[in-house]
Amino acid sequence: MDNVPGNIAADARLERIEAALASLEQRVRALESGAPVAPAPAQQARIAEPGVVSESVTPGPERLDVAAGLSLVGRTFVVFGGAYLLRALTDSGRLPRGAGIALGVAYALAWLVVADRAAARGRRVSAAFHGTTAVLIGLPLLWDAPTRFALLLPNAAAGAVTAFVGLALFVSWRRALQSLAAAATLGALGVTVGLVGSTGHVAPFAVFAVLVGIATLWLGYDRDWFWLRWPAAIVANIIVLGLVSRAVAPEHRESWHAGIAVPLFLFVAYLASFAARTLVRGRLVIPFEIAQTVAALGIGLGGAVAVAHLRGGGAAALGAAAILLGVGCYAVAFAFVERRHGLGANFFFYSTLALVLTLVGTGILLPAAAFSMVSAALAVLTTWLAVRRSRLALAGHAAVYVCVAALVSGLLPWAATAFGRTLVGAPLALAGWVALAGSVVCLAMPRPIQPGVPATFASVPRLVIALVVVAGAGAVVVAALARVTAGMPADPGIVATDRTAVMALAALALAWATRYERFLELGWLLYPVLLVGAVKLLVEDFPRSKPATLFLALALYGLALIAAPRLARRPSVTAPVDRSPATR
Repeated sequence: MDNVPGNIAADARLERIEAALASLEQRVRALESGAPVAPAPAQQARIAEPGVVSESVTPGPERLDVAAGLSLVGRTFVVFGGAYLLRALTDSGRLPRGAGIALGVAYALAWLVVADRAAARGRRVSAAFHGTTAVLIGLPLLWDAPTRFALLLPNAAAGAVTAFVGLALFVSWRRALQSLAAAATLGALGVTVGLVGSTGHVAPFAVFAVLVGIATLWLGYDRDWFWLRWPAAIVANIIVLGLVSRAVAPEHRESWHAGIAVPLFLFVAYLASFAARTLVRGRLVIPFEIAQTVAALGIGLGGAVAVAHLRGGGAAALGAAAILLGVGCYAVAFAFVERRHGLGANFFFYSTLALVLTLVGTGILLPAAAFSMVSAALAVLTTWLAVRRSRLALAGHAAVYVCVAALVSGLLPWAATAFGRTLVGAPLALAGWVALAGSVVCLAMPRPIQPGVPATFASVPRLVIALVVVAGAGAVVVAALARVTAGMPADPGIVATDRTAVMALAALALAWATRYERFLELGWLLYPVLLVGAVKLLVEDFPRSKPATLFLALALYGLALIAAPRLARRPSVTAPVDRSPATR
């Protein structure tokens, strides 16, 4: 008799199991026949057994019809009514201004909490209404606090806006409320721009704008809310650029400390976020990261360097830091990214960033002449490494270093003058000679061949270096001939003939270079040089030269036109031979 209650309970459970199985069989048959399906027992009201706690049922998604929509709008009006009641009590003096602002902000924060709770219960539409209402109440109050009521200093106002917007963005991230994130972001950007204009203080709100930019960036990474990061980054860049312009202005409207620290914060914050996503998470670089990296380099690092040069010093430290970052990016690109991801977008992103940071840091630390010499040395070093390690990317970097050395040293401007209207007045400086020598050394090294990469790609940077070599060497010969033959003052006709003679000799030298595979890129310049020389005869020699010098110019150039194509016999002038291991 003692076991009768237990037997009854067991029989009841067996009966419920049999009923559930019968119901399931009935639903399967109904689905197969296409008949309407009756509600499952789990969805019907349950009768709890004595001593057994019923399970909670998670509510489904909120359905929005006309009545529900009007109810939400009505509740929003009531919420705004409470905010205006606090405003009326504050304006009438029944509440002190500080207490009224504090209560208003607390009221807005309370509705953020309500939005969080509503989203947790599945009432996402209600949560979106409550969260957006909280933003529309809180941000105007934080606008009035430093402007209309003068209750907060700019730094405190920026801190209060940061805390409020940060909480709103946290709730939006936690509950996946994109509408709340959009309202908080756009409202924060508008309030930031307005506070900058009304208070005249830029630095604290620039920091806040950068924080909003970083927050929206990570919201995009985690929640795929891609569009929010663009307006946030644009506003942050503009405000930081305004801060830099104020710091370097003659009136010194911004402290140099802020003029250096805030742009560096923009630069470091964004690049650290990009590195965390691409290196730690192993994701591919995206267009936004490329665009914002360019902006962070120009506005962030460039702005800090400009302020340091004009106001506070410390440019050398920034230059050294940029060089260290450049070396680090080189290591990341070639020792980590290339081995892990191959020659993809991440590799070119970090290798290009390494090149730019190295050039920027060297340019900050050194004067122009020394900078050009170091660039020439880096060109030789990267060319040697490209050949030794079979890395075509380094060959491209070598071409960039050669161009920088030729421009900064004055070699290319000097060459343009030598082939231009007037004769070179001053001789080529030492830095120009070093740049020319470095270019020749780079061109003399073998062409790097990287397995799996077309050999033609290796000829592109060598073609750039060949242009520098031909222009620089030709200008040197023109200047030497003109000083010997043209007299003082220089005869324009003789100078024109000297230039024509040099171009004719250059064409023959380029044609001869095609016989050697290492210098095939020089052969690519043969016909362009012949074409430019022909145009030069018509534009310069005929108007300026006398019959005797014109006869010499035409004879020399005619011989070059006859001999150069015959001297360049190899068809590989236009297509270099692929010597990669796969074709051997």
